[in-house]
Amino acid sequence: MINWKKFAQLLLASTLICALMVLPASAASAVRVTIDGQAVAFDSTYGEPFIDSANRTQVPFRKTLETFGCTVSWEDATRTAVAEKDGVTVRVPIGQAYIEVNGVRETIDTSAIIVNDRTYLPIRAVLEAFGAQVSWNDATRCVVVTTGAPVLRVHFIDVGQGDATLIDYGEMEVLIDGGDNKAGATVVSYLSSYVDGPLDYLIATHPDADHVGGLDDVLAAFQVSKIIDSGYPSSTKTYQSYWNAAQTEPNSALSYDEDRVISLGPEAFLTVIETGDDWTTSNDSSVICQLVCGDVTVLFTGDMSQNVERASLSLFGDVDVLKVGHHGSASSTCKEFLEVVRPEYAVASYLVGNSYHHPTAKALQRLFDQGTTVYGTGKSGTIILTTDGQTYSFNTDQALTLADAGA
Repeated sequence: MINWKKFAQLLLASTLICALMVLPASAASAVRVTIDGQAVAFDSTYGEPFIDSANRTQVPFRKTLETFGCTVSWEDATRTAVAEKDGVTVRVPIGQAYIEVNGVRETIDTSAIIVNDRTYLPIRAVLEAFGAQVSWNDATRCVVVTTGAPVLRVHFIDVGQGDATLIDYGEMEVLIDGGDNKAGATVVSYLSSYVDGPLDYLIATHPDADHVGGLDDVLAAFQVSKIIDSGYPSSTKTYQSYWNAAQTEPNSALSYDEDRVISLGPEAFLTVIETGDDWTTSNDSSVICQLVCGDVTVLFTGDMSQNVERASLSLFGDVDVLKVGHHGSASSTCKEFLEVVRPEYAVASYLVGNSYHHPTAKALQRLFDQGTTVYGTGKSGTIILTTDGQTYSFNTDQALTLADAGA
């Protein structure tokens, strides 16, 4: 008589082995997990974490959740792993693309599996159900789990030659731009791991295709509570697709980039800085935003040129991190502006080999002359800034040099 439980376990194990065989070598290398700075001590008894074929981190259920402080159990009849802590019960059925949190089903983009008689679970969804913050440090291949007060993260999403940035703080999410038309699906997929309910704010800095092209996909995929637009129109088909979606988004408030302060949560707010409405180009009409979390400040400048930078110097001050204007074009990030904002770090969003030669050697040299360390999505992929309001860190250490400038 066939033991169907053993047969299913063997089938799942075989599937996993095949998936790992086709992953790149780096994806199958060692993965670590830390909880509030302490490494989880995995071994052969409990199993080791790995990246599954959906590019999600799978960790040994019992060891991870017990280290986190949960009581864990197994329901053999329903093939469900159960974790309980502080009045929260999370049920994780094997092979299903959902978990249940206090009886409420939540869809996830992968599923728990059994390998060699050990249960593995997708770590982010389960630990976030217990109120933890979960991030991935690509440089150290480590899942970083923190508890207590939420941390704020800025995700500079790799969308090729374009811009898309997610600010995530607890249950508050703000998206600034959405890349070009081809990037829409990438942005939607990325946001799905972070957006809690509606997307709180969507900011379209200006109507260029590499900033608003993917936003119609975002508006179709998520309920967006508030939309902030530059107010600078365009007749392009790409802009019209975004604009039509923005105007017809149900239960959404649409406004323009006048001065305002948006509260994101404890000690965190986003300021919209009005630089004027009389500029004659879409780039110079970009929505400018400054993020403050405790003692840490990040400035987002869209495609603002040196003309606006020089005319608006009185509106700016010291920042810790600068989102490099116009992808590092020669016409942005002037010396006078940098002497006012004095960023320690900067992030440029670009595609290697782009026809605009971004980031340019001139812009990079001005940043280097200011003593700024520059990271780029073309070199590091998606870049994540994490801060608790006192210190901050990046998930990359691959700083740009002049050799990374466009040809």
